[in-house]
Amino acid sequence: MKSIRLSEQVFSELPPSLAHYIDQERNVWLESIPREGKTRFRDIRSLVLDIDTLAIGQRLMAENVGVEWARAIQYQQGYELGKLDAVRHDAEFQGNVRMALQAAPVYRQVLGWYSAENVRFEFDLGARTLYRELLIRDSIEAEAYRLWGTDDRQCACCATAGYLAGHAAGILDAPVLTVETECVAKGDARCRFISRLDPEWGEEADWIRSALTMPTVRDILARHEEQLAAAQRAEQRARSQFNDLNRRFRSDRMLDTLVGESDAMQAVLRRVRQVTDCDAPVLLVGESGTGHETLARSIHFGGGRRAKPFVALDCLGLSGPLLTQELIGYERDGIPGANRPHAGAYARAHGGTLYIGEVANLNLETQMLLLRAMREGVVYTLGGERPVKADVRVVAATRHDLARKTKSGEFLEHLYYALSVAAIPLPPLRERGTDILRLADVFLQEACEHYGRSPLQFARDVHEALLDCAWPGNLRQLRAAVEHAVIVAQDETIELSDLPDEILAVRWTRPQQELTEPVIRAALARTHGNRIKAAELLGVSRTSLWRAMKRLKVEG
Repeated sequence: MKSIRLSEQVFSELPPSLAHYIDQERNVWLESIPREGKTRFRDIRSLVLDIDTLAIGQRLMAENVGVEWARAIQYQQGYELGKLDAVRHDAEFQGNVRMALQAAPVYRQVLGWYSAENVRFEFDLGARTLYRELLIRDSIEAEAYRLWGTDDRQCACCATAGYLAGHAAGILDAPVLTVETECVAKGDARCRFISRLDPEWGEEADWIRSALTMPTVRDILARHEEQLAAAQRAEQRARSQFNDLNRRFRSDRMLDTLVGESDAMQAVLRRVRQVTDCDAPVLLVGESGTGHETLARSIHFGGGRRAKPFVALDCLGLSGPLLTQELIGYERDGIPGANRPHAGAYARAHGGTLYIGEVANLNLETQMLLLRAMREGVVYTLGGERPVKADVRVVAATRHDLARKTKSGEFLEHLYYALSVAAIPLPPLRERGTDILRLADVFLQEACEHYGRSPLQFARDVHEALLDCAWPGNLRQLRAAVEHAVIVAQDETIELSDLPDEILAVRWTRPQQELTEPVIRAALARTHGNRIKAAELLGVSRTSLWRAMKRLKVEG
């Protein structure tokens, strides 16, 4: 144990003024008035607490909050009482630090807590250092614990340790911790206490640090209530997501449930049925939001690999190295900072289907790794020495012209041919005619269930608006527009005003349509009142827009 260099002196004996209270046969500090039912200690009303009462209190506290919490509360209680007595002793001895520090064990002994013996007592007023070691016999705390306690492996005099720590901390105005190193309750011959400044202690005092900063039961209950409320909200979200996934899963297992009455989609569905039962790679080509992943899932769940994993890897937003790591995985220490191995998407899809969204984002190195895995049926993880078997069907998707990218050297020609064994072009939503209305009805039903609304329906002019919109975001934009309308709709019928402004504005990019007041207002709202930008958005001249506004009395 680190020694403390003293700049003043070492005190090992009690000053006469303090020793007097212990040496005399009768202590004048204690006064009992039986007729009034009062006992006073140094003019402070006190209570005579017998050992059985103390033992019962210890036991009930341990049974109600647990032994560790009970020990922490007892330490806290002693600590607070020690700080209170430190104020009294500092005033009584008129700021004499030596006397005030030595008063703590004396006063507690007079109260009947124990019999104390100083082993070592050193402090440095200039450096503000402290080392106190006490031997205590006949500890009433230890005796009370032995009446009920069953764990004889830990010290039991927590209130005494806390009192000594709080008293010294109050006198020195510095963080002091007192650790009981020996205890009669666990079979030692006597109880031993050591007090030092907090920084001088190591891990052996961690439980005391935790005890002194322990939150109250009220705080913990409040935190648990917050966690419970958060868990209930999470459960509701999870239940909603589960219902969505369940509907999606049922839809994915049957191609017939896919909406596709238009000639363009009928051609797509015929091609999808042709490739479903084989293991050939599939390349889905179409604008963003045209349903790449939905078709990929339908191909997987409609084929012979339906019982095996379907793993989706979205290449958007990932850099080259991250894409490589996600695709083929890595071993421990295979990449900087890797503390554990990570199975790549290709290996996780073993026996099933790997869907690669926006495959054009793969860099050339990752393209070569993907091509090798498809050819050899194994994958080499980063940092790995042995190949990992991976029987995988690849379904890739892109909105780009991969044939053109092969000519520019951005995409491997061999990988393009490997992926496009079964290439399926997906039409944009604007070319699917009345499919738009059927899809909108499906999205409407799902949104009503998701947001807990009673069934809604579209007004006739809403159907016209949906058919007229160019839908640059395709199915994703249509779904978002329907959800928006479900959220803001006030009645059982979704009106034109419930649709997002961009839908009302974009629908009028076709010149054969007539401008109306809702459309003009939507365009002006989207362009923040800028007539020039509104005319460009609507695909008309500024003069045409001005005339329509004048005719309809639209100000903006």
